[in-house]
Amino acid sequence: MDNSLELIIFDCDGVLVDSEIIGIRLTVSLLNQHGVDMGFDEFTRDYSGLAWGELIDKVRSDKDVKIDESIHQQFSAQLMAAFADSLSRIAGTDEVISGLSTRKCICSNSGAEQLDYMLSLVGLKHLFAADIFSAVDLGPGRAKPQPDIFLHAAEVMQATPANTMVIEDSVHGVMAAKRAGMYVIGFTGGAHTNPSHRARLEAAGADRVIDSMYRLNDEIVRFRQRAQ
Repeated sequence: MDNSLELIIFDCDGVLVDSEIIGIRLTVSLLNQHGVDMGFDEFTRDYSGLAWGELIDKVRSDKDVKIDESIHQQFSAQLMAAFADSLSRIAGTDEVISGLSTRKCICSNSGAEQLDYMLSLVGLKHLFAADIFSAVDLGPGRAKPQPDIFLHAAEVMQATPANTMVIEDSVHGVMAAKRAGMYVIGFTGGAHTNPSHRARLEAAGADRVIDSMYRLNDEIVRFRQRAQ
């Protein structure tokens, strides 16, 4: 077995930037305003990590409700304002990622414009240069939990999926990375996680779970030392 590590892929929301807690609270509030009975824990369990359009479609189907299209414009405007006011990077991201020698990139369900804004706001964009991939750019139906964005990144970065490590905080993200044939580190260091989050990531297929970015280097060593 070839244990060389060719590429490390980071999700963005909830892994690099502590945006999930902001986005979830805002989404739940707007859904409630649109007549959807849903709380924070239910949203985190069933909907975190989905692309916006797929998320709203799933809520409509699961709850058998009508949600006005205006919710998207409300969400986008309020989210950017909330990010400007309180977005922060996940602890350890700058220190740990800047010290990595392995090639790295970002794969996210968030749009390219939002990714650029968030990463620039918290000072992490320079760590990834142009190697930032949005599933939105691939077209409809190709966002996580589909593996497309991960396979696209591996192809562009010329990496073998089996020799690629993915850092993901959501069940849908873990599922996507495993479907791509990659090694997945579940991440529970974001403010949106709760005590059951680790078990859900493991059930989705995460090979390992860490609660701090400072533990990533140990997992890289572990990956490379797996039995031949």
